[in-house]
Amino acid sequence: MKSSELFGVFVRAAGFVIVLYGLHEIWGGFENAVENLFPVNQTEDGQQVSTFSYFAYGMPSLVLGALIFFVADLIVKLAYRNQSA
Repeated sequence: MKSSELFGVFVRAAGFVIVLYGLHEIWGGFENAVENLFPVNQTEDGQQVSTFSYFAYGMPSLVLGALIFFVADLIVKLAYRNQSA
């Protein structure tokens, strides 16, 4: 296995991990939205975590991770541009 191929595996793995993080945040946003419908777990001062914050981190992470995952060949070509295939 050449170093460029190994780098491609790491780039795809990083993209996949970022996609998983984005999905986790989006799922947390949906879960928090449902919890906000039934305010049983509110603290005494009424503070709750904003549902928007979950989506604000989750959606860009999902898009960026998918972009890195599917454009890994281009990233590898940019990193190893002087190497012959």
